Amino acid sequence: MRKAIVLGLLFLAVAGGAQTRGPIVILSDQDFTPENGVLAGSGTPEDPYLLVGWTIAVPAGEPFGVRIENTRKAFILRGCRILGAQDPQGAAIFLNNVAHGVVEDCFIQNSVNGIRIQSSRDLVLRENFLGVSGVGLQVLGVSPEDYRHTVEPTNTVNGKPIFYYYGLKDEVLVGLDAGHITLAAAENVVLREPKIDQTDGIVVAFSQRVRIEGADISRPRSHGILIFSSPRTVVRDSPRIANSKEAGIAVWLSDDVVVENCGIYANRVGIYVNASDRFLAQNNAFAAGPVGVHITGASREPVVRKSLFYQHPYGVKIESALGPVVEASSFWQGDIAVFVDRDVRYARIAHNSMVAFGYGVSNFGSYGIIELNHITRANIGIIFEEAYQEAFPTGNVVRHNVIYRSWDGFYFGRESRETEIYENLVWDCRRAARDFGQNKWAPQGRGNWYSGYSGRDRGDGIGDTPLEFAGGGRDPAPLVAPPALPSLPGVLGTMERRTAVLRDEEGRTLRLPVLLADEAHERFIGFMGVPPEWAKDLAILFVFDSLTMSQFHMQNVFVELEIVFFGADGGFLGRTRMAPDTQDRYGVASPFLTALEVPVGRLGELGRAVRLVSLE
Repeated sequence: MRKAIVLGLLFLAVAGGAQTRGPIVILSDQDFTPENGVLAGSGTPEDPYLLVGWTIAVPAGEPFGVRIENTRKAFILRGCRILGAQDPQGAAIFLNNVAHGVVEDCFIQNSVNGIRIQSSRDLVLRENFLGVSGVGLQVLGVSPEDYRHTVEPTNTVNGKPIFYYYGLKDEVLVGLDAGHITLAAAENVVLREPKIDQTDGIVVAFSQRVRIEGADISRPRSHGILIFSSPRTVVRDSPRIANSKEAGIAVWLSDDVVVENCGIYANRVGIYVNASDRFLAQNNAFAAGPVGVHITGASREPVVRKSLFYQHPYGVKIESALGPVVEASSFWQGDIAVFVDRDVRYARIAHNSMVAFGYGVSNFGSYGIIELNHITRANIGIIFEEAYQEAFPTGNVVRHNVIYRSWDGFYFGRESRETEIYENLVWDCRRAARDFGQNKWAPQGRGNWYSGYSGRDRGDGIGDTPLEFAGGGRDPAPLVAPPALPSLPGVLGTMERRTAVLRDEEGRTLRLPVLLADEAHERFIGFMGVPPEWAKDLAILFVFDSLTMSQFHMQNVFVELEIVFFGADGGFLGRTRMAPDTQDRYGVASPFLTALEVPVGRLGELGRAVRLVSLE
């Protein structure tokens, strides 16, 4: 009699007479029972348990519609309709420590997350429709075998196919317009021009030497790209990785990862790096979102360089690392340009330009070097904040930085110790410094230059009157003249120096030394923050990758400039003056390839219609 009832229920399910029930919960092989939705089968590969044709309404407060854990019996979940799994931490279908299961022809709707698979093996997914507001498919595990599943592209997330590859080698995948992409246990695979929009992101797990090129990722429901235990992964030349609910790119337990030439915008975190050594991010553009780059997990020797950061509360946040480097990057508008926390050792923060921040560099770490940075319009240029006995920044070096038009040059809290501070320029700041710690000003007999210092000099270039600071700090050897820095501070000091040959319509020629701004972070910063006393001797040639109609602004530029636009052949396209420190925009009617910014008067006797003849 029982067998007849089961067969009758199976017939009704197949014939379309699906029955509504609450969540299915199976926590062991012994739980495959009719009460838990099993309609037939014995659990062998030849005769799997059948959970077929149910409509499952997930009540409020329940995390899962179908929950199967700790099983080894074969089963098929087929033709089920699962509605209302609204717990953000749950899923419509949850499979944990499961093997030999098949999920097919299931329809998930009005749910946050679709299918979550954890620590499971040898599952098959086909013909499932996942209509979700969160993550469609999530696979989690601690070994490559945990990702060994067959997931067919007949599965979809919000109408777009799932591309799931396990064990792929030496392949190039081009132009996948996807709801979800996973590369697991892959080697030497190139993923070229993938597209994600309002669905899952891209997962690279337990793979080696994967390259993702030309990605266009918009509004993913989790990470845009997750790199997990996959060394030597490269993400490059991707114009948009944007609006991710989590990180634009997340790197976990993956050494030697490179991210370059990418646009990373308005993500919860631009790039998140955890326990991954020798990570390199270079030539990227970051904008909006709470954090541009976040490094943690005792990552060794991560490097962020030649990148631009616009409107982040934290540009680069280094929470736990050994030997991190932030260099040659441009930061504009935010709370803290570079933050170094207490579990950081041997950081190097160098040659960065930071404009309009609460703090330029905030440091709790030890044995680091902060040098050759150019910080303008900050509340405090460089701060070792009060740590209330939670951190003791020790043995740092602060040298050759320029802090310009800021409220405070330096602030050293009570826990700061043995900081060496010398040959910095504190220029037009309302207050030079405060030092409540135990630090070393002028450790080699040469202190810092302060634009307001008026002490006498007996001829050695060192003021005879020490400069006293609030808190008890004291510079015993203030410099009477600005020190000769090893190079220009900030990004300007990293630009290539060339000579532009200019000629006017009368044949007059001028050979003009220029700084070459041919990378995005260089074009981004330009003359911003440069004191007029230095700017008058500089010229910057902006070089673009292709013809552009970009406009130029003068915010935080303190000297009147002329700008000359040139076409692809160097021909004259236009010339105009630009007023200092305004929000006006300046451009030209025709697309241009290069533009020359110079302080008014630097073009000498050349006529108006100037041509760029060559670049030497």
